[in-house]
Amino acid sequence: MQNIRRVLIVAAMLGSAAACNRSAVDDQQKAAEAQQEANQDIREANKEAAETTVEARKELAEKSQEARQDYDKALADTQQKVGEAQAEARKEGAEAQANANEEIREANRDARKNITANNEELRDWGQKKIDSLNDKMDDTRAKAQVAKPAARAEVEATLTEVETSRDVIVSDFATVDTKTEKAVENFKDKVDKRIDQLSDRVDTAAKRLDDKK
Repeated sequence: MQNIRRVLIVAAMLGSAAACNRSAVDDQQKAAEAQQEANQDIREANKEAAETTVEARKELAEKSQEARQDYDKALADTQQKVGEAQAEARKEGAEAQANANEEIREANRDARKNITANNEELRDWGQKKIDSLNDKMDDTRAKAQVAKPAARAEVEATLTEVETSRDVIVSDFATVDTKTEKAVENFKDKVDKRIDQLSDRVDTAAKRLDDKK
């Protein structure tokens, strides 16, 4: 009986040990399965992340390309507008310069006409003034021919000085600036005074001849 009891006790212990071993194996199996499941989830998450990254980069590249195309188009449009504006500005500038050139040429033609007219008028006026002085000098010289030698010499000296000054005035007519009416008037005033002074000298010389008769 005792042997049978020992056998039963040993069998029970062996059964208990086997049960414990099976429980440990099951726990290990569960842990392995959990790890495998975790690994699978990680792989799927990494795969999904990689796919999302690829898609995001693709989308970014497409948007960047679209943005580059939009920029290139905007740049081309801007350059075209700038070119057209510059061309239009050059055209308007050329037209404005052409109009200005025509006005300048017309003004120059008018100025030349005015100068010619001014010169003509000035020559006529000057010639009359010189002719008047010459006539007075000729009359005085003629009177001096019948005067006494001393008086005649004195008058002749005066007339010679007057002639020298008169010749200077005549030379001034060739070099006077007649571009404006004001210049003409100023010159005429100056010449008028000088000729009047010379005429007064001739009158004084003629008066001396009358006083010495």
